[in-house]
Amino acid sequence: MLLYFFYRLGRFIARILPVYWGYAIANFLARVKYIFAVEERVSMEDNLRVILGTDAPCIPEYIKVIYSNFCKYLVDFFRSERIDQKFLDKFIQVQGIESMDEALAKGNGVLGFTAHIGNWELCAQILSVLGYKMNALALPHSNSHVNNFFDQQRKVTGVKVIAVGKSIRKCFSALKRNEIVGILGDKDFSGINGVYVDFFSKKMLMPRGPAVLSLRTNAAIVPGFVIRDEKNSRKFKYIFEKPIYPVRTGDENKDIEALTQKLAKIIEKYVRKYPQQWFAFNRFWEA
Repeated sequence: MLLYFFYRLGRFIARILPVYWGYAIANFLARVKYIFAVEERVSMEDNLRVILGTDAPCIPEYIKVIYSNFCKYLVDFFRSERIDQKFLDKFIQVQGIESMDEALAKGNGVLGFTAHIGNWELCAQILSVLGYKMNALALPHSNSHVNNFFDQQRKVTGVKVIAVGKSIRKCFSALKRNEIVGILGDKDFSGINGVYVDFFSKKMLMPRGPAVLSLRTNAAIVPGFVIRDEKNSRKFKYIFEKPIYPVRTGDENKDIEALTQKLAKIIEKYVRKYPQQWFAFNRFWEA
């Protein structure tokens, strides 16, 4: 319950203060987090050494910026009700959205694929404000109050939430209606149902769900990432990759592995370019 009240308080403060004050508080909380999250920092350091190299001297500074960016993401999320067309015109630069239109023109729905990079919640919210039929596949929080809080913040921009675990039928239905289903796919947290892929030349488990859904529904996967401007924290670029269409060889397991590997390479591209905006607080690779 303590976490729930923290989120409620954070939303109240973020709504009444100008955003630059919200970001100032976010920076302060990020410094506090950096001081006390000792074990978490060790995991983050291990992750960054894989990305930046074992001899990279700037890893502690990177971690400080990662915490700052994450706290700013929360401020943005708490202010979800302010996301409208005026907000998009002022703060969002969209690149490559024709990929989404091309995929939707096939009539099989689209899997909007992203990762814990930049501001992933904005991926669905922006598309919804732009008029696309948007569903977000979300992992439920263990606390029902926290879960309802997050779902309410998503729904305020018209995003429909589909809970992981109760999702397959709803995902199929949404895709059949030629809608978008947004899905995060940068790590398999179950540890038992993922697909091993090469990620920064090391093996990592990624969820098989996006590939399975694509292969079984013929829906294209359109990767998209909302990246925070490093010079102006209020501004973002929403970058879409080309659609990835399912390819079937007759061996479903191999098809799932091949498609998941393609997605891993795209995530790797963005993590390599924006390591300070990738929120990997747990160790991503096996020891």
